[in-house]
Amino acid sequence: MPRESKLSPRRIEAIEKQKQALELRMAGRTWQEIANVLGYKDHSGAVRAVEAALSHTLEAPSVHYRALTLERLTKVLQVFWPTMLQGSPDAARTVLHTIADIRKLMGLDAPVQLEHGGNGTPIRHEVISVEIGDVTNALRVLADVGAIRMESNGHQPDLALGGIHPAPADS
Repeated sequence: MPRESKLSPRRIEAIEKQKQALELRMAGRTWQEIANVLGYKDHSGAVRAVEAALSHTLEAPSVHYRALTLERLTKVLQVFWPTMLQGSPDAARTVLHTIADIRKLMGLDAPVQLEHGGNGTPIRHEVISVEIGDVTNALRVLADVGAIRMESNGHQPDLALGGIHPAPADS
């Protein structure tokens, strides 16, 4: 069976719905509200539409959505960080979940591969391939929105990583 043309009416309509779903999500609408407005059977259709829009369909709006989401997540960090530092377990959980969401949003997590060993237990392998430029750019974005403060530690003044983990003071 031949593949459907990218310009078929059905595909054009699907792309338009993905665009609308992304715009509604950017406006803060819930998954179920998006599904109701666009006629999806349930909220999972809205989730898939936004994911499709983010992955390949609409580069400019998805970049805006990612920036908006990063800004929102940064606000969560700003609110809960001081309470976490005072020892609140609930605030610590919120901060850790927020950081995980930021890592996922920015694509910083390396893929994890699982395989089964001879005795039926999984063997975990982590593939790590991060270029230093990617990390530096990610840190600059976090610094620009106020999530972190970067300062030179005096050892490598040109590297953004110097302020994240400063060298310990001599005893």
